[in-house]
Amino acid sequence: MKEAQLVLDLPLPRCWDEADFFVTPGNEQALRLMASWPDWQSPAVIVFGPPQCGKTYLAKIWQNRSNASFVEAPRLAAHVWSEPYGPLIVEDIGAEPFDETALFHHLNLAREHGSSILLTSETAPGLWNLALPDLRSRVRSYPAVEIRQPGGEHLAALLVKHFADRQIEVAPDVISYLVARMERSMPAVERLVSAIDKLALSERRKVTRAFVAKVFKELFAGKEDGADDDESEGDI
Repeated sequence: MKEAQLVLDLPLPRCWDEADFFVTPGNEQALRLMASWPDWQSPAVIVFGPPQCGKTYLAKIWQNRSNASFVEAPRLAAHVWSEPYGPLIVEDIGAEPFDETALFHHLNLAREHGSSILLTSETAPGLWNLALPDLRSRVRSYPAVEIRQPGGEHLAALLVKHFADRQIEVAPDVISYLVARMERSMPAVERLVSAIDKLALSERRKVTRAFVAKVFKELFAGKEDGADDDESEGDI
């Protein structure tokens, strides 16, 4: 019997390189919007989509292009924005309560000084619960682009990248197996690859199709047939 190996749960470094961003039908419009700066026709634009769909990645891409600074929406009231009023990214509008007057003030400054603000949110601006009528009207006048959940091709590319980030080489049949069965979301990719990595390290196993079938069955008991669980596994 193999002795389990202690696995340290260390955070992985994040990479925001634009060259590594996977362009798909669900995010290409948002990427084009980032690339079109500084020729935006309004002082602010909005990118929205579900958690971990790539909003922060796109914001980082725009930050690299514009040298923008970041501020989370709930911290707007304490944020001091002064000359030369460089580009600004306001993240997570609507995730937590925020000062609407502060946001309206920042948007006015962007318009007056020819600056740009990128607003990100999990929901479309029409669903933001804004009490200030002027702010509600202003926000709805800005271009807003949705990022949709990944399709099969995008999901496969994300899996390959997450495995590569963990220095794990996987065969195409492993990726195909997971894409056909897993939830189609970016958080699901991260959870699944992390679980596979930890168990593979702990049990000193290779990441094969049979092994991921085992992990998938353990994570989602009763949802997987485990037809190939009896395939042989090799040591790492």
